[in-house]
Amino acid sequence: MNFNLFDLFTQRKDASFAYDLDLIGGQQTQVYLKQYALNTCASFLARTVSQSEFKTKNAALYYKLNVRPNYNQTATSFWQELIFKLITDNEVLVVQDDTGDLLIADSYVHNVKAVYPDTFSGVVVNDYQFQRVFGMDDVWFIKYNNDNLTTYTNQLLSDYANLFSRMISFAMRNKQLRATVDFSGVTSFDSQTPKDDTNGNKKENPAQKFIDKLFSAFRDNDIAIVPLQKGIKYDEVSSQYSGADQAFSDITAARKEAVDSVAEILGIPPALIHGAQAEVDQNQQGLLNFCIAPLNQKIEDELNAKAVSQSSYDQDKVTVWGLNKPNALNLSDAIDKLVSSGVYNRDTVRSWFGDDPIPDGSGQKYYITKNYEEATKGGDNDDDSNSN
Repeated sequence: MNFNLFDLFTQRKDASFAYDLDLIGGQQTQVYLKQYALNTCASFLARTVSQSEFKTKNAALYYKLNVRPNYNQTATSFWQELIFKLITDNEVLVVQDDTGDLLIADSYVHNVKAVYPDTFSGVVVNDYQFQRVFGMDDVWFIKYNNDNLTTYTNQLLSDYANLFSRMISFAMRNKQLRATVDFSGVTSFDSQTPKDDTNGNKKENPAQKFIDKLFSAFRDNDIAIVPLQKGIKYDEVSSQYSGADQAFSDITAARKEAVDSVAEILGIPPALIHGAQAEVDQNQQGLLNFCIAPLNQKIEDELNAKAVSQSSYDQDKVTVWGLNKPNALNLSDAIDKLVSSGVYNRDTVRSWFGDDPIPDGSGQKYYITKNYEEATKGGDNDDDSNSN
């Protein structure tokens, strides 16, 4: 890379142009952790809840909830979007168009009433705005009602985000190239402000142009050789700064702490977010019991209130079976004891795991595989005791 200094400077002994030179450096980019932490946790919950099955005997409703809610989405993508919006916005609105498709609203106006049903106007879905007003009975409206999450994320911008931004800025400064260029010995450049060209555009200061090229050479090339004219002195001062390096592990820790705080508010064990293998079973059970189960219950209640009529509730009611569905194999010993003791019949036990009753009705029968009788004469040597 070659520079012709005679093309840059004219024959003058004046360095007044230095006061007009721009400082060399990049703008600091503010890094905000609010959306990162919230989106990480919301995406985790969305993926988890989207694996649920919405069981109902209404075939049309079952198809909409589990197969294809609308023309453009599968059930999995629909429920992922719904849960993500519910967590990030603290509420979500689902409307139904004239063809029966279920659509998640991007924006809307919630008109709160005192004694009449609330209404929703200005409903927008993918840049299409509905002209009609939806009543509360015509939509699914789910509120997350987590004031702690809203308060925390609103404050996060001024706390973790500023701290994280300062860490990034400090780490970049530690590795920054710092140098000065001394023109005091040059007797060959023009001190006058460059005149505008014929089109009225400002001409670039030749000295500033030289410095920009000089530092670009050092920044962009592994090996950079720049010839300097007699009287121009380049002095790199980066080595003069002895501040301790900002470890990237500190930056990672700050970001992780923000995610952990949001996860705890949502009821997600932070270890699951980060893929930690310690106490996986315990953490998973905590997630299912204290986070997924309440979310599924909110959805189930809204669906049964809006998608199922009162007259057909017993037949068509919706039950949400997610990852919190009990595992029959893990509970086989308990099931055997409950059925063999005659406490519950098989159909009742099957309903706990989301299974339909046995078609021939035999599941309604009770069985006792061991006789239980009151011990009136006491002892194992009682001749009247019976066993199968």
